[in-house]
Amino acid sequence: MSNMRTKLGFAGGLLIIILSLSIAALAFDPIPVSEYKKWPNNWGKWGPDDEIGTLNYNTPQSLVAAAKLVKKGKIIPCSWECKPNSYPLWGMRVGIRRYMNWSGNDAVMADKPGMWYSDEVITVGTHSMSHVDPLVHLWYGDKVYNGYPVKDVIFHDKGTVKANANAYIAHAAQRGVLLDMARFKGVDYLGDKYLITPKDLDDCAKKQGVEIKPGDAVLIRTGFMKHWSDKIIKSGGVLRWGATTDGEPGPGGDCIAWIQDKKIGLIGADNIAVEHIVPVEEKWNKIYKVGLIPLHVAVLQMLGVPMQELLDLDALAEDCAKDGVYEFLYVWPPLNFWNATGGLISPVAIK
Repeated sequence: MSNMRTKLGFAGGLLIIILSLSIAALAFDPIPVSEYKKWPNNWGKWGPDDEIGTLNYNTPQSLVAAAKLVKKGKIIPCSWECKPNSYPLWGMRVGIRRYMNWSGNDAVMADKPGMWYSDEVITVGTHSMSHVDPLVHLWYGDKVYNGYPVKDVIFHDKGTVKANANAYIAHAAQRGVLLDMARFKGVDYLGDKYLITPKDLDDCAKKQGVEIKPGDAVLIRTGFMKHWSDKIIKSGGVLRWGATTDGEPGPGGDCIAWIQDKKIGLIGADNIAVEHIVPVEEKWNKIYKVGLIPLHVAVLQMLGVPMQELLDLDALAEDCAKDGVYEFLYVWPPLNFWNATGGLISPVAIK
């Protein structure tokens, strides 16, 4: 038995060495920063330690100006209500789950009256309800936003230690602009495959009489969330939205330069990934060397523009259509989770 243990121990050690060498042999060579710089990017623009990207366009003066947009004292929620099996999610992500400590029936079934309390445990993925993507949420190669080596940024035990969602907290208020693309096109929903172009965005802004300014939070309403939520609820929660089969309307690759030129501070939408998904834009996938969602590489990793997803912009759209005002103070602080790679938000537009 002792010899058997010795043999297994030696074999196990040898196997670990072989696997380690194999992994090392398969690892790709580090990509020079100069290669990433061939793409439009803002790496280094705000210094070597920057974690908030284009939110740097906002200043104390621009925030004061945004606060002056509040004219009627109305707060409009822009987060999607998180209920089980009632809205679309990416891939195998799951929505909210709740575990209550007691119910009202527990209290009234007790032997005698007393003091009770309600408490709960809620589990939800940080990208499974209204949220903001940190600048290191998605990347190509071995470096994330600003050139940080990904191996020094994201860990199993510590989470995301650089440019995480927490970095946004002190910068989560700015001028917001709604681009109601669905209403502009005269529809409730743009359709699963609709590709939003820079001309669409400019024409919509012009029609609404609103100007895009540096540092703005640009929110795009497509009608996706309500359309798909209604379908999922009608199916009894059985229906699943498919990213590569169903797709979603959103900005395409031609909007990358638009986002850069306009100096957008933040971009968000009432859909899963902000961007158009299918039919795949092969041109942009090839340029950014990915098979899907190239805007995430271009916008998050390269330009450092925060992206907000799974928003509910319907009530805001109704209010803007009534008063003709498509600008507002937008406030969206993420929950202060430790080193979070997804920032759960309950944003509000204040008019």
